[in-house]
Amino acid sequence: MALSLFLPIAGCSGDAVQQAFSADPQASQWSNLSTLPKGFPADLSYPNANLQGVQQSQTNLPSSPNSQRPPQQTRWATPDNSQKVQQYYSQLLQKKGWQLSGRRLSQQQLILLAKRDQLQVRVTIPATGTLVPVQTGNNSGRRIPMTVFFIDFSQEKALSKVESPTQTLPKPGDLDFIGPVANQTPESSNTDASLNSAEIPAALKAYVSDIQRLEVIDLGNPNQSIQRGTFARWLVKTNNRLYQDRPTQQIRLAATSQPPVFKDVPSSNPNFPYIQGLAEAGFIPSPLSGDADQATFQPNQPLTREVLLSWKVPIDFRKILPSATTAKVQEVWGFKDTKQISTPTLSAIFADHNNGELANIRRLLGSALLLQPKKSVTRAEAAATLWFIGVAGEGYSAKDVLRAEQQAEAASSS
Repeated sequence: MALSLFLPIAGCSGDAVQQAFSADPQASQWSNLSTLPKGFPADLSYPNANLQGVQQSQTNLPSSPNSQRPPQQTRWATPDNSQKVQQYYSQLLQKKGWQLSGRRLSQQQLILLAKRDQLQVRVTIPATGTLVPVQTGNNSGRRIPMTVFFIDFSQEKALSKVESPTQTLPKPGDLDFIGPVANQTPESSNTDASLNSAEIPAALKAYVSDIQRLEVIDLGNPNQSIQRGTFARWLVKTNNRLYQDRPTQQIRLAATSQPPVFKDVPSSNPNFPYIQGLAEAGFIPSPLSGDADQATFQPNQPLTREVLLSWKVPIDFRKILPSATTAKVQEVWGFKDTKQISTPTLSAIFADHNNGELANIRRLLGSALLLQPKKSVTRAEAAATLWFIGVAGEGYSAKDVLRAEQQAEAASSS
């Protein structure tokens, strides 16, 4: 991969560039290379980046006795902005056989950990650009703005033992992985002591356990119907917890000084900030969204399956959903009772199918030919649907967040 000279950003004065980008204090520690180091996974190369150098990794990337060589760190530079690079690798490491094992986003950087076969990688992408010295031509010594990122990798020797078919089941991070990771150790002390796992349906236990560990909901009786107002609170709090490092994806709570949107949800209602916040953001129907017939919210009424989906799916996709018909829903889901689904809900149920195995209906029902759209949702079922929020490949699950926080805590204490 040949090195090339990148020109400065057009329209930026030297002073402006100096203020927007930090100088690279480690530039002298790297020697330019024109080829990838042996063992580097070629599919991790960024299309518009140039290899700057290679050195022994200084990160805590594991190095086992089976490693062919000590972990190595590659340094890359691209004129593309940091957000574009972060999005590229966030999507790439969900594909091509990679198992995304960790994700940590802060104001300073995004760190992604992934595995494939005997290869382990760590991608570190700073949130801001860097002024990189030009090494060639008449411009040698001049600094230009770039996004500088690092890919650490460690290659282990292939094991002589052939894996049996029972060892090739889908793993977390694989595209065909369906559910959360089962705990390998006894439940930690921060799990809610009031959680009576014996009362939770077996298919929902792992989802509910992860949600409980986020400490954003009070499960109570898992088999009791959940009220509409309670689920609105759970929905907002869980979304904001999963996206706590991405403020632009959080749902803002409404101030109690705002005039109530719904006649039956005054500012004195404890769930007012969440219900009003969802309405003001346009995620639920209300007079603000042009639905004049939605003047009341009925916060104390049981939440039905179709209402849950009509609120949750727009937050997953964060856009206006295309219209759908009963025929389209029946075609993709195969439900025998699609005619019982309220017309405004069809678009959400149809769009949910696009999330594949991460669809809300998969966690809510498993495999079923009846949706029973008017059936009340239990508190355990509601918690299970909140286990993942977003679009497949880009969203966050409760397990993702818990794992990332555990890894960050372990790294800070080491």
